[in-house]
Amino acid sequence: MSQPKIPTKPFDPMVFWVSASLTILFVLWSIVFPENMGKTINAVFSWTTTNWAWLYLLTAFLLVMGCFVLMGPGYGSLKLGLAHDKPEFSNFSWFAMLFGSAIAAGIVFWGPAEPAYHYMTPPPYFGGEALSPAAGANAMTYSFFHWGLSAWSIYAMLTVAIAHACFTKNLPLKFSSAFYYVIGEKIHGTWGKVLDIFAVFATLGGLATTTGLVALQLSSGLKFQYGLTLGPGSTYIIIGVLTAIFTFSVYTGLEKGVKIIGDVNMWVFVAVWFFILIFGPTIFLINLTTNAIGQYLLHFIPMSLFTAPGYEGNWIGSWTVFYWAWWMSWAPFVAVFIARISKGRSIRETVAATLILPTLGNFLWYGVIGGAGIRFDVTATLKEHGVESAIFAIAQNLPMTGILSIALIFLIGTFFLTSANSAAISLAMFVSGHENPGKNLRAFWGIALGAVAAVLAGTGSLKAIQTASIATAFPLMFLLLFVLFGTFRGLARYKKENNQ
Repeated sequence: MSQPKIPTKPFDPMVFWVSASLTILFVLWSIVFPENMGKTINAVFSWTTTNWAWLYLLTAFLLVMGCFVLMGPGYGSLKLGLAHDKPEFSNFSWFAMLFGSAIAAGIVFWGPAEPAYHYMTPPPYFGGEALSPAAGANAMTYSFFHWGLSAWSIYAMLTVAIAHACFTKNLPLKFSSAFYYVIGEKIHGTWGKVLDIFAVFATLGGLATTTGLVALQLSSGLKFQYGLTLGPGSTYIIIGVLTAIFTFSVYTGLEKGVKIIGDVNMWVFVAVWFFILIFGPTIFLINLTTNAIGQYLLHFIPMSLFTAPGYEGNWIGSWTVFYWAWWMSWAPFVAVFIARISKGRSIRETVAATLILPTLGNFLWYGVIGGAGIRFDVTATLKEHGVESAIFAIAQNLPMTGILSIALIFLIGTFFLTSANSAAISLAMFVSGHENPGKNLRAFWGIALGAVAAVLAGTGSLKAIQTASIATAFPLMFLLLFVLFGTFRGLARYKKENNQ
């Protein structure tokens, strides 16, 4: 076994100062030359989605297959830690934190919006007549696909790579440790520093996407539900308030901050779901969900590899590739965070909780919330007010609209805070290698997250916000393929060395 490599300094000077400088330069570039920044990011978006869509799809598919192999008899019983290590959190708190950190407010944003959008503009894979019963069923199936196994496999595979290497080899809890089974001790040199610097920048881009979505949705909700218009600076006001809250929360520490928020928003999440199921078109929602699960299982492989050859436009790039890139840009911080809270659990338990359970949770949420949007036909609202208004348009068709709207706004905010907390903690881990990085370091990255989000979300353009995640995630696609190969090689070697 390797000797402990846990750092003694509060942070790695090279990783911190280079990543911090790049962040500050990006913010200044966005403020001083916003048009140039926008054109550059859009050029990257066009190039990657046109030329590399096939590899995004193939990578996600291979990761799903790899995760199912990890849960099998060959590797599933291996522990993410040493023999005496025990789980730190209860099963409920553990799952609430990992689910909240990985899914965030994106599920509240797209849960009602995406099925309704596909309902009025059918995806090319299915085609058919818009606003028909078949279009509704197909819309839900594609929504399940975008938020199902493929998305969660990206997190699960990287989590296992980081957690097993860190907790059995005494490695620092950093993104670069995932590559121990790929490049070995070189992770402690220049290559490791480059990987961690890149992880910081990718995380900032990925979380900025979610922050922008949250800001647009909260602003839309206040206007749509209460007629409250905050003016042209509303996006900055919302991001400023959210940044202040999650920076304070992350400063208090993991147990006090993230755990409490994670528990609360999980209970509210379940309560909102039950409310809409019971007071909405119940039988229709159950039938639609059941039907979509069947179609998802039937079409999973062909949908996973569907590149829309011969179709005009860039539907795959705007939807599937955007989603895969979004998950990939989140993967470094989500995987480090889930690894941090999963010490002492088995690979099978961790992969199941990071792959199977969240997929089922997303199916239930989309089936009920998205199904209500289809049944109530909120497409006219989407055309007039944008996709960010979908959840509030659904609330208008249900009893106790005022209370439900407050719960939804609360849910959007708390889910985002969970993700922002875990991102700031993970960023501090990237630059320090400590399992419990210092308060000031966590707070710095909390403020940095808010700054990057503000300059991107301040454009008010959903497309510009989405493009940011794709631009930062492109190299991660190749890194994940290396991790996929290295993880199985490393686990096989570990089993042989320990006679397992």
